[in-house]
Amino acid sequence: MSLLRVIDLAKHYGTGGGFLAGGREKVLAVDGLSLSLARGETLGLVGESGCGKSTLGRLILRLEEPTAGKIFFAGEEITAWTGKRLRELRQRVQIVFQDSYSSLNGRQTVGAIIEEPLLNFGAGKKERQKRVRELLATVGLEPELVSRYPHEFSGGQRQRINIARALALNPEFIVCDEPVSSLDVSIRAQVLNLLRELKKEFGLSYLFISHDLAAVSYLADRVAVMYLGKIVEVLATRRLLDDARHPYTRTLLAAVPVPDPRQREVCQEVIKGEPPDPAKHPKGCRFHPRCPGAIEVCRRTEPVLEEVNEGHLVACHLD
Repeated sequence: MSLLRVIDLAKHYGTGGGFLAGGREKVLAVDGLSLSLARGETLGLVGESGCGKSTLGRLILRLEEPTAGKIFFAGEEITAWTGKRLRELRQRVQIVFQDSYSSLNGRQTVGAIIEEPLLNFGAGKKERQKRVRELLATVGLEPELVSRYPHEFSGGQRQRINIARALALNPEFIVCDEPVSSLDVSIRAQVLNLLRELKKEFGLSYLFISHDLAAVSYLADRVAVMYLGKIVEVLATRRLLDDARHPYTRTLLAAVPVPDPRQREVCQEVIKGEPPDPAKHPKGCRFHPRCPGAIEVCRRTEPVLEEVNEGHLVACHLD
């Protein structure tokens, strides 16, 4: 049984518009998207900025309300949960945000920040203090740092504090929303290693959101590629380099830096232009205006995400 499953999930936002703008338009941030995640799995979610990755993460955690679709967690539909049931869900699902500084309250000490989830769920003072020190040690920080403030830490250390806070209530599932994108390369590797170790130690499941395929390839078991609110390809990470079929996935792979440029194969499929306006999706395949291999059917008919091999799904007329 999947730990997480979403079916035809959608989130549409209305844009501002007046008489001259011709009324309100809809931004289809997430548009009829389905995916699943097994217990103990890390699913990498990749795509360009603005494709809807972070919105999907917030929808799954019920931080935003979906326009349509269903969300299942541990076999129960959570789409419409409110009140006590939604509060109980918060103990089981958590998030690590991209910006390690703005996601921490600068007026609180590190101890108070990590302690807050425990306080919210009724833990006693001694229990909270002990747990905070344990969590700091777990993420590689000295427990004696509890009385310091966020601005006294480096970006990598602040992200470790964010991870400690996410672990406070012993969750089963964590959304990692671009958790290393703002960090230096060397620090990025340390945080990725920490996430990997924590997954093994606590049996966690991750949705790892990123635009960095190298980071996703290191951490994830499977990769889902997202473009303009849709999943266009899903496959095992170990097969990514050899078996990626969607033109968008292949152009993302071609953009991954390699230490020796002479080792890179020349990619014939160069991505063109910028992503379309999210409120004005092209007809047919959403990628066709930028796809080097687009044919007439791509301009008319939207492709369906279908299984081409076991566990490998692709939405492309060219496949």
